[in-house]
Amino acid sequence: MSTSFVENRQVLNTIFAKDSRLPKEVMVFCPACKTFETVCFNRGVLNQTRKFTQYGNHIYHDCGSKEPCRLYMTL
Repeated sequence: MSTSFVENRQVLNTIFAKDSRLPKEVMVFCPACKTFETVCFNRGVLNQTRKFTQYGNHIYHDCGSKEPCRLYMTL
């Protein structure tokens, strides 16, 4: 069985869709420190987490990187 991953643009469209009522699990990759974790969004808002912060449509890791994280989700 193979798994396909979709990167940023399609993930953002899915997460922030107006009719998106179900929680979405998304894999987040920090390009600065290479952290790779799963986070959840509910109605386009990042569920509270200690390691990641949402500013608008971008997610940032608490390592201090000024570059937004990359988002991935399975199809």
